[in-house]
Amino acid sequence: MTRRIAVVGGGIIGSSVAWHLASRNLGDIHLFERDQLGSGTTWHSAGNITWKPVDDNDGPVLYLLDLIAGLEDETGLTSGWRETGRLFLARDADTLESYSAFHEAALERDFPALMLSPQEAAGHHPLLDASALHGAWLNPLSGHLNPADLVALYARSARNLGTHLHEQSRVTELISTGGRMTGLVCNGETLGFDDIVVCGGLWSADLVANHGVKLAQGGCEHFYIILDVDPRLSSTTPSFLSSADMIYGREEVGGVLLGCFDENADLIETSDLPDPFSFSLLDENWDKFAPYFKGAAELFPAFLDAPVRRFVNGPEAFTPDGNPFIGAPDGIDGLWLCTGMNSHGVTISGSSGHIIADMIAGEEPRFSAKPYAPGRFGSMVHDDSWLRKQISDSPSGYYRQVNPHV
Repeated sequence: MTRRIAVVGGGIIGSSVAWHLASRNLGDIHLFERDQLGSGTTWHSAGNITWKPVDDNDGPVLYLLDLIAGLEDETGLTSGWRETGRLFLARDADTLESYSAFHEAALERDFPALMLSPQEAAGHHPLLDASALHGAWLNPLSGHLNPADLVALYARSARNLGTHLHEQSRVTELISTGGRMTGLVCNGETLGFDDIVVCGGLWSADLVANHGVKLAQGGCEHFYIILDVDPRLSSTTPSFLSSADMIYGREEVGGVLLGCFDENADLIETSDLPDPFSFSLLDENWDKFAPYFKGAAELFPAFLDAPVRRFVNGPEAFTPDGNPFIGAPDGIDGLWLCTGMNSHGVTISGSSGHIIADMIAGEEPRFSAKPYAPGRFGSMVHDDSWLRKQISDSPSGYYRQVNPHV
């Protein structure tokens, strides 16, 4: 009897999970998306991808880039992937020194990385002020893509492999019997399934709560702006980040996408969001963004006079330690989680899907799933004040470490 598997959520993660399950021929795969594929968090993602030689980034990024190339060849579609390199900007000697291990690892793999003086760094970005820098590391294997296009790649190939894609299909309830998942309710209809993979992002916690699973994740505001700069930037201009200023940015249609990972991020409850919220945004939050813009303008003085084309403030799911939940929660068979991506979903979409497919196939995951165990916070998940504080602190955790994940 063919195993029936439901994937709930049709963003970057759900579409990857569906493709990985279908590519392994693990059963009759159904993907349910309450609106359109690529809605929710995915549509407003910045789409940055940066390779680094650390366990949770090295293999996953190299795998993803190979996977994208293969899917593009197969489907004839494009992800919009553009390899530009990324400038890791150092304001002091210690920060610059911290990049040396990354640099050496890149050279060992014959990746053309460069350690740069302030003047050399400014030569790679026409808006960068060398006087604000101590130096920089140019990471060559970095760039960005269009997240919606990557969803289309996963979905087209998954459909070609027999996956059933259901848009405008809202899952309102998961059903279990005797400690095992048996189905779900979609658009008022009860459907039977042997396995259910919850990839609902912010809304995942609501779906699993009735089954004794409390997810230690929560929504935070996460924002960036689009600036019209002069001179206009070439599409080959490297992206950048500065951990000291908690900012990142890249070229966007000749302008600049400038974002930050906010300290004491404002929390968002899904119950406070309008319904539907599939392609919606939160209000602009200039009070929170202003300090980060000030730091960015010290590095890029042209930003001060640049008109703001758009302020994008979209809620994203964060966890206390900055890692997602990937795997099976305790206490109920046939339920799988792939959620809480901490603004890292595009980068680990490939490895996340692979881990879930490995687990459902009963195989040892190719990529380590240990950091992503759903029950890793134990009883602390029931301490709401602790959770709120940790989740609010989580976005800036990327930059409290010198080498961030963005």
